[in-house]
Amino acid sequence: MKETNHEVRYYDFSKAENREFAPRIADENTRLIEGYSIVFNQRSRVLYDKAQRKYFIEVIDPRAVTADFLDNQDIKFVFNHSNDALMARSVYGVGSLKYSVDEYGVKYSFEMPNTTVGNDVLEMIRRGDVFGCSFAFTYAKDGVRDEKKDGQNLRTVIKMDSIHDFSIVVDPAYLGTYVVTKRAFEDIVEDPEGCPAEIDMALAEIDLM
Repeated sequence: MKETNHEVRYYDFSKAENREFAPRIADENTRLIEGYSIVFNQRSRVLYDKAQRKYFIEVIDPRAVTADFLDNQDIKFVFNHSNDALMARSVYGVGSLKYSVDEYGVKYSFEMPNTTVGNDVLEMIRRGDVFGCSFAFTYAKDGVRDEKKDGQNLRTVIKMDSIHDFSIVVDPAYLGTYVVTKRAFEDIVEDPEGCPAEIDMALAEIDLM
């Protein structure tokens, strides 16, 4: 059986220059929501690989996510990664969730449902209270390339096995606050003190300039 790893990545689009990539209402007269769930060729903040006990920085290569790949997935669009807070869905390319792939990454759009969670999230987006996005995915062991670059462990994701969900999240930065020394990139280290069980679910910081 092929070994896979379940990963979750967060994006913080709170900075003014990146807000156009955050969840937003396309037109104030509609319930159409759009934004970016995945960005390409941007270095993440420091992540932690529990299996190899080392820190690394990650980049999603455009080859990892194509339109054909997405058309073969069952993608749920949820709030805070909860299936109980479903807002849209695409099952093998068909459904209420629409997406496209461009040079920046994966752009999504959907009509916010007239449900309790849909109305609540719509109001939070309208008020500017939420601006984070996230995605959960699985990659095979041969789907990543690890290398040393500029004294840091760089991991490039070049092939994903599956996408589990896209998500609007309230607090995208809560796992991205760990300070890591250069030595930590060079040596195998024990789990950081106080580190959550899934530190690999870390904030990705983007620079789209």
